[in-house]
Amino acid sequence: MSIDKAQPGYRRDLGDGLVVRWSTGADADDIIYLISMVFRDGPDAPPNAPLAALMREAMSGHFPPMSAGDVAVVEDTRRREHRLVCCTCLWRLTWDYEGISFAVGRPEIVATDPAYRKRGLVRAVFELVHARSEAEGHLAQGITGIPYFYRQFGYEYALDLDVQRHTYFALIPKAAEGTPEMFTMRGATSADIPLIQSLYDQNRAPYTVSTSMPDQWWRYQVAMQGHAGVEGVCNIQIIVEQQREPCGYVIMPTTRWRHSLPVFDIAAARGVNWQEMMPPLLRALRAHAEHVAAPPNAGPAEKIAFAMGVQHPAYAVLGKELAIEQEIPYAWYVRVPDLPRFLRHIAPALERRLASSPLSGYSGALKLNFYRGGLQLTFDKGQLTSVEPWQAPLWDEEGAALFPPLVFLQLLFGRRGLEELRYAYPDVRVANAVELLVKTLFPASPSWVLPMG
Repeated sequence: MSIDKAQPGYRRDLGDGLVVRWSTGADADDIIYLISMVFRDGPDAPPNAPLAALMREAMSGHFPPMSAGDVAVVEDTRRREHRLVCCTCLWRLTWDYEGISFAVGRPEIVATDPAYRKRGLVRAVFELVHARSEAEGHLAQGITGIPYFYRQFGYEYALDLDVQRHTYFALIPKAAEGTPEMFTMRGATSADIPLIQSLYDQNRAPYTVSTSMPDQWWRYQVAMQGHAGVEGVCNIQIIVEQQREPCGYVIMPTTRWRHSLPVFDIAAARGVNWQEMMPPLLRALRAHAEHVAAPPNAGPAEKIAFAMGVQHPAYAVLGKELAIEQEIPYAWYVRVPDLPRFLRHIAPALERRLASSPLSGYSGALKLNFYRGGLQLTFDKGQLTSVEPWQAPLWDEEGAALFPPLVFLQLLFGRRGLEELRYAYPDVRVANAVELLVKTLFPASPSWVLPMG
C-alpha cells in the first residue's frame, strides 16, 4: 500500500541515487550542516552560525512551530557524509482575517547544495510540505523568500512583509541635562506575558490579516532571552514609565543587522503619549545597541531599523526628520490551494463588509473568471450561500470579474485595490455591473503579519 506524502514514512526515488523523504531526529546534524553552508555570505565565508543555532533549536523538540520530523529532505544515498542536499521545514502558524482565525503552513529555510541545483529538488520537497500542510487542515501557506522563485509553486505576493524606516543615532535628540528619563527599558520576564499579549493584540487589531501569537510562543521567547546569536529568537524589552507600572514593550532580534539595530514592534498602553515616549525610547535603544551581538566584521551600530506595520503610530511620531530613510516594503508569498474553501471560511468578514455598505442585503452572484477556470459566489440577502467552480461560457461573458491566475490573491488579502490591479495588469477587467460589489467585498486594506521564527 502506498504511503501518502504527508506521512512520516513517505519515501520516493528521484533517480541518480536521490531520495525525497521526511526527516527524523537522526538527520539533525546533516540538516544543520546543509543550511549553515548554503546561507554563508560567500563561497569562502564561514558557516552561518545564527541559522545553524536556529536549526539546532528547531530540531530539539522545544521549538513551538515544528518538530524534528517536519523537514522535507532530499538525500543523496551515494554520498558517505553530509548526505542531505536539499531541505525545507514546515512551520505552523495561525493568522486572523478580520478576526477569523485560520491555520497556515510556513515553508521556511529552503536550502539546496549548489552542486544539486536546477534539478527540481525544491519542487520535490515542496510537494511534501504542501501535502502535510493541507492534511493538517491549513487553509493557506505563506513564505518570506527570495524574489520570483516561489511563484513557480503557486505562490503570489499577497501581503506586505514589513515597512522599514531608519533612524540614525546621530539624529536622536539629546536628553535634558540633569533630568531623569520619563521612559526606560528592562528585560521581559514570564510575569510580563499577559501584558505583552494584550498589547500585541491591541497593535494588530486595525489590520485585515495578522499573526495570532499563542501564549506558548511568548513563553518560549522569554525563556530564550539569553540565547544571543540564535536566528529567530527575540529580545523583548518592557517599557517602564517613570515611577509607574510597565506600559509597553519593544521586540528586537538578539543579533543586530550589521550597522543596524532592528526593531520589529513597539507597543504602548492606551493613554501613553507617543510623542513623550519616543525620544527617551530612542535613546534607550541606542544605548541597548552597544550590548547586542553583531555579525562578524559588522562594524559599529549607527542606526535603528524599524520594520513594523504600515500604520504603526511610531512612524507618525518619527516623521521624516527622524526616519530619513524609507524602504519600499517587501511582501509575503501566499498560496491558497482551495480558494472556495477559504472564501467560505472568511464568509462572515465578506458579509460584514456588505452589511456596512450601500449594497447591504445584496442578493445575486459574483462570477470570478481566472481565465483557466473560475468561481461563482452566490449571495442571498447579504449572506454568502455558496462558492462553486464556474467556467466562463463560450459566448456572453459579460457580468464577470476577470483576473490572471493568482493575481486575485492580492485583492483577496487587501494588498492591492481594484484600481491598482487594473493599472498594473491590463488583463484585470471588471464589468460595470459588478464593480461596486467587487470593491465592497475586497477593498484595499493594510495587513501586518509578524513572522514567527
